[in-house]
Amino acid sequence: MPSGPFCLYEPTLDTMLRGSLPSLDASPVSAVLLASTYVPDFKAHSLFSQVRDHEFIASSQVRLLISGKQVVNAAFHSDDLVFGDPVTLGPVRYVVFVFGASKALKADSPLLGLIDLSPAGGAVEAQRDRFAVAVPEAGWFQLVCAV
Repeated sequence: MPSGPFCLYEPTLDTMLRGSLPSLDASPVSAVLLASTYVPDFKAHSLFSQVRDHEFIASSQVRLLISGKQVVNAAFHSDDLVFGDPVTLGPVRYVVFVFGASKALKADSPLLGLIDLSPAGGAVEAQRDRFAVAVPEAGWFQLVCAV
């Protein structure tokens, strides 16, 4: 499924760049679906407790431990995010990346970044279909130096 850009939460990025968080490829990172009721705040939000009231809850587990993580040339890659095939999910709007194992997320688990699955507004869903988000060819995000 196409999606909007990956947006990093500033407090977590700052903490990560200061070396206070483990590396992305060595840490468990989970993907969590959020409803369209969430209003992203990339400057103020930094913890799972600030988004979990908007988490999409279904009869099946929809938190996903991200696999295949690697950092190559300052770009963060992983396997595609497959929440089910077939699955009935939704409506959802966002995928948030959270530091921690999917079944062990805590209120103080740091938020890494967010993907808007419906940048034009509204929400997306799946009705007994595949629900997946493809990693962009260049990775979820890349840190670059602008000269």
